[in-house]
Amino acid sequence: MEEIKNKFVARQAIFDHNQNTYAYELLYRNSLDDFYNCSEPEKASTKIILQNQLYGDLSNLCSQKKAFINFDEKTLLANVPLVLDRNAVVLELLKTINVTPDVIKVVSDLYKKGYILALDDYDFTPKWEQLFPYISIIKVDREDIPFEKIAALKNSKFVEDKKIKIVVERIETHQQFNMLIQIGIDYFQGYFFHKPEISVGHFIKPVKLNLLLLFAEVCQLEMNFDTLAEIISQDVSLVNGVLKLVNLEIEKNRVEISSIKQAVTFLGTDKIKQFIAIIAMSKLSSDCNNELLRESLVRGKMMEYISFSPAFLKIRGLAFITGVMSHIGAILNCSLEKIIMDLPLAEEIKTALVNKKGLLHDALEIAKHYEFSDNQYEPCTIMAKHDISEEMLLMNYHDALKWCCATCP
Repeated sequence: MEEIKNKFVARQAIFDHNQNTYAYELLYRNSLDDFYNCSEPEKASTKIILQNQLYGDLSNLCSQKKAFINFDEKTLLANVPLVLDRNAVVLELLKTINVTPDVIKVVSDLYKKGYILALDDYDFTPKWEQLFPYISIIKVDREDIPFEKIAALKNSKFVEDKKIKIVVERIETHQQFNMLIQIGIDYFQGYFFHKPEISVGHFIKPVKLNLLLLFAEVCQLEMNFDTLAEIISQDVSLVNGVLKLVNLEIEKNRVEISSIKQAVTFLGTDKIKQFIAIIAMSKLSSDCNNELLRESLVRGKMMEYISFSPAFLKIRGLAFITGVMSHIGAILNCSLEKIIMDLPLAEEIKTALVNKKGLLHDALEIAKHYEFSDNQYEPCTIMAKHDISEEMLLMNYHDALKWCCATCP
C-alpha cells in the first residue's frame, strides 16, 4: 500500500429540509491545490479509510454524524467497506462502476450486513436498475439533471415503493433549496446556507445588537474590562456562563470572586474572548442553520492554530475572532460589510473582512481554501508565501474539528 502522505480529508454537510445536518460527505484531497486528484479513483476512498484509522477521528471529523464515503468498483470488490462501522457510514457507489455480477453480489452482501448504500451522481442510465433493490439513497447533481427530471425521479413508483431518499447536490441559492423542498426532496448539499437570505425590512433584534457590541469589544487587541463587564451584566446567560467558567478555575486557585469585572479579569484575555465568542455566536445563530455556527467556530480555531506559525505571530490575538466573525453576514441575514463597518472593531479585522487585505485576510483565505471544494483547480499561493505546510494544515483542521465537537456538539 502506498504510504499515506499529504492526504487530506475535508467535509461537506448534507442537510434535511429544516437545515439540520444529517450527515457529512468526506472529500479526499491529494493536496490543497488539487481537489480529489488521484491517479486511480479507488485510491481516494482507501486513503480516506486508512487515514481515519490512523488518526482515529472519523467520529470527530463528522461531529458524530454519518459519513458519506465514495467507493469505486475496485474498492468494492476488495471488500474495503467492511473495515468501517455500518452504523457510522453511507457507502456511495461512484457512477464509473461497471454493474457486473461480481459487483451486484458485493453490493447485495453489504446490504444484507446492514450497510446503507447510495448511488452517487445518478445519471438515469438503465444499468443501475440491477442495484435498486439494495439502494437506500440516490444522489443527483442539480447542475447535470434538469429540475423536472429530479421531480419525476422523486415521484417515481420505485422510489416511493422502496422509500428511497433523494439527495440533491450543488445547491447554491436559497431559491433552489426552496424549490426542491416543494417537490419533496429529502436531503440537500451545497453552499447555499453560506449566503445571507436578505429580505426587505429585515432588521437585527436589539438583543443581538447587544451581542454584536460584545463581539466588538472582545475583538479589540486591548480589551476594556470595565466595558466588557458592563455588557456581560446585561445578559443573564452570559453572567451565568462567566460564573460557571470562573468556578472551574477557582477550584484550582481558591480565589474569591465578588463582581463580574473581577471574574472577567481573573479569567484573562484569551479565555474570556473564546468563551464570549462561543456563547455569543450560539445566541446570534439561534435563528439560522446550526452548521454555520460549527463552521464559524472551526474556522476561528483553525485561524488561531495558523497564527502560531512564525509568519502570523503578529495577528495571533485577533485570529480566532476574525474567523468566527467571517460568517456573521449569513448568520444574521445581512450584508457582512455593513455589519463589520458599523461595529467598533479593530481596524485589522475590518481590513481583513471588508477590504480583503493584510495578514489576517491571508490566514482567513488559507482556512477557507481548505473548506471549499470549488477551489480544486486553484493553487493556494498564500500557503507557499507564508511557508504553511499541507501536513500542518491537516493537523490544524482535524484539531479544530475535535475542539468544535467537544465545545459545540
